[in-house]
Amino acid sequence: MHMLGMIGFAIGFGQSGGEGGLPSLPQIAASMDPIAWILVGLLGVAVAVGIIFNLTTRYSFLQTDEEETTPEVLLDRLKANPTYLPAAIAVNRLGAEATLELLVYGDRVTAKRWRYNWSGPREEFLALLSQQNAFAPIYALARYYRCENPDEAPTLRIRRTALIHKLGQRRHLEPNAEGAAACLRIVADPREEHGNLGFDGPTYWVLEGDPLPPVDGPVVEMDAIDFPSLDDAKLRIRIRRSPTLAGGFLLTLKRRAKMWVVVNEEIEWVS
Repeated sequence: MHMLGMIGFAIGFGQSGGEGGLPSLPQIAASMDPIAWILVGLLGVAVAVGIIFNLTTRYSFLQTDEEETTPEVLLDRLKANPTYLPAAIAVNRLGAEATLELLVYGDRVTAKRWRYNWSGPREEFLALLSQQNAFAPIYALARYYRCENPDEAPTLRIRRTALIHKLGQRRHLEPNAEGAAACLRIVADPREEHGNLGFDGPTYWVLEGDPLPPVDGPVVEMDAIDFPSLDDAKLRIRIRRSPTLAGGFLLTLKRRAKMWVVVNEEIEWVS
């Protein structure tokens, strides 16, 4: 009976009753049992919830998009959570200068949770900037690598770039479990100019063919720089954090606007 009442309600809504005509609203209401009234109530609630949900979600999406178009707001969000947006989207919305600010900020934070979340996005940010052959991203990378002085010896700029690329701007490698500090060993060509690379620990320059000084703790090693051309360089760097944790990497650098940037990185071995 209640189903017949619902059908009558659907086809007779808004129609006036009369002899031989459709049933009036009072007649329909009188013919409905409690179950029919419950179904009508549920239908009304569902329609109301749908309208409210549609309006609230549309407003929140517009509000989020509006906030994310502001580089300052997006930068603050990425400083709180570097995985907030994919790196490609973040760089496109931030621009080179704000991305540089994020890179510098990220390298200064030492909390373990942050370091874990920061590692992946940082590599992507650097790779995305290095792919753009334009003044703004090139100069941003040069400042990040502390190599914006074109009058400095190219070998020093290349080695500092490689060091910061792998260890961050702090250029710091944690001591081992016994507290022994990390050191940097550089195998250099005899004609290469020596200088301070800003490594947070002892630095040893060794000529090719000479024995390497012994170390008691973690060590970063750089080989001699290979120059396939005047605008290209390759450098092998090894990072040994402990006897059982180490990795070797081949970095490819390219000179752009008198600045050197890392354009490719290959993992040669990990133990």
